[in-house]
Amino acid sequence: MITGEYEHLKELAEANVCAEHQSPLEVAWHDKLSVNVLRCGHDHFPETVMPKVGVVTQYKRGAVASSPVKEGIEKAITKGREPPAVDRLSAVFSALAGRDLGTGNNIDQAGIALLFAYAAKYELDPYRGHVVLMYGKPYIGLDGYYYHADRSGKAYTVKTRPLVIDERVTYLIPEGAHAWTCEIVLPTEGRSLTGMGIVTQDEMTEMSEKNPTQLRSPVVAKHPWQLAQKRAEWQAMRRAFPIGESE
Repeated sequence: MITGEYEHLKELAEANVCAEHQSPLEVAWHDKLSVNVLRCGHDHFPETVMPKVGVVTQYKRGAVASSPVKEGIEKAITKGREPPAVDRLSAVFSALAGRDLGTGNNIDQAGIALLFAYAAKYELDPYRGHVVLMYGKPYIGLDGYYYHADRSGKAYTVKTRPLVIDERVTYLIPEGAHAWTCEIVLPTEGRSLTGMGIVTQDEMTEMSEKNPTQLRSPVVAKHPWQLAQKRAEWQAMRRAFPIGESE
């Protein structure tokens, strides 16, 4: 079973479902253990959970919602043309994700052109955050891998859970860190792939270089378990549904 502080479990319940029954989760009090636990609608205390977004049982090839850049990127892909002119994209895109996630600097025209060209090559959509810039290089995010997996037409399921004590010892997880594992099951191929995500205590407490009185990543400090879960999903999805020649 998954135990922890009430607010922590409440957020997990809102973002996930029971991996065994695919039913909603709630926070309950376990009288015998005197701890808060996650419980599903089948009065079951799950060991693993599934993210609500991206839980898939079956996909049909091509069954993808229309893209907001269909007349730009999609045409560039199918007809071998360049993506839409950067000057027509920059104003809209900058309002959505106009910063390099690694440096925090604004993305210039050349960076936007690189991002859209890379997205077009792999049939991804930068408007939806499928691809972002990280230290000047294109980086495919978790949403991008889920989108790519959906387009593949393959059936898959996603199961995530925090590491148990024995696993934390085996993998030398430092004290105070949040660690999750994710399993992507590909039933038609008879295999599964896993990933692990860790958020360290240093990440949660690191102060900003620009303003030493503020945390560098307030969201990480407030929701470290969610970031650890997403990192595990990203690693597992990248292994199960690789994108590009180097993958």
